[in-house]
Amino acid sequence: MSNAAKFDDFFKLSRFFYTTIGIEPYNEPGVEVKKSKSFAANLIFYSGVINLNYLLSMEMVYVAVAFVRGENILEAIMCLSYIGFVIVGESKMFFVFLKKPILSEFVKRLVSIFPQEVKLQKSCNLASYLRQYSRVTIFFALLYMILIWTYNLYAITQYVLYEKLLKSRVVGQQLPYYTYNWWDWQGHWSYYLLYFMHAFAGYTSAAGQIASDILLCGFVTQIIMHFHNISHVLTNYKVKIDQAKNRQVGLSKDMAFLKDIIVYHKCLLDLSEQLASVFSLPLLLNFSASSFVICFVGFQMTIGVEPDTLVKLFLFLFSSTAQVYLICHYSQMLMDAVS
Repeated sequence: MSNAAKFDDFFKLSRFFYTTIGIEPYNEPGVEVKKSKSFAANLIFYSGVINLNYLLSMEMVYVAVAFVRGENILEAIMCLSYIGFVIVGESKMFFVFLKKPILSEFVKRLVSIFPQEVKLQKSCNLASYLRQYSRVTIFFALLYMILIWTYNLYAITQYVLYEKLLKSRVVGQQLPYYTYNWWDWQGHWSYYLLYFMHAFAGYTSAAGQIASDILLCGFVTQIIMHFHNISHVLTNYKVKIDQAKNRQVGLSKDMAFLKDIIVYHKCLLDLSEQLASVFSLPLLLNFSASSFVICFVGFQMTIGVEPDTLVKLFLFLFSSTAQVYLICHYSQMLMDAVS
């Protein structure tokens, strides 16, 4: 690593996804705090949230109507998976938005202990942590983007390809997700508006989950790096009291070293608790909703569906499982580092 890595190198991807949904997760240390977000950011954020909540309510209505009438039960079960997916994404967006002041303070403290010089970064093995984190998060983000755009584009791709271009079979106008609609949109210009709303909502929920998960993993990676650095420093420290000619001078150096390590360790413990206070509740909702999603998707895969639908369901199941594993993996790594 010829040049020193920057703190933001860990969070470029998460900030990118947050920007696309109009959220600034924290204030950058040393940068003047903006009194208000730009018009474009506000427009993206509020339009995304309103659209997402509208379609969430229409999905719930669709499920309720299906069960009351005893019709489209399989579609309603699939819709329950979509509802769980939206709840996970929205809860993570909401808590990051609500806890922005706490996250900003957390980031400020984390930046204060970030090794800035190349020599210090080499001693912390920062390049290795950054490389591993980047590989994992890029794969996770790519997996979720493949998932959401497969669902977003599947219906309209079938319609345009088979019915409009090849004219091989009648597909009909379909929407990506099952929702209750108040009017007959098939064969009407509003179909394309509805389709955009569905795709926009799907991306908003997916981007909220991606950004939140990889942001959390980035914080955890840095904290783990610091805990391991403490272990490395303690292991390689040579006691000065046995080497110094003046035992009092050697003792004072040892005590100063020990004091610095204790303060460093206490800071990391405080940061770990602060991180848990922000993400514990949304992660609980994540696990609860993901459990339902995995169950619903798994059930749909066992009842006999078309091959193309089976591929979509498998992708959904794999992505949900990967998300749970990612969070559990980094949480376990942090617990191991603390202990």
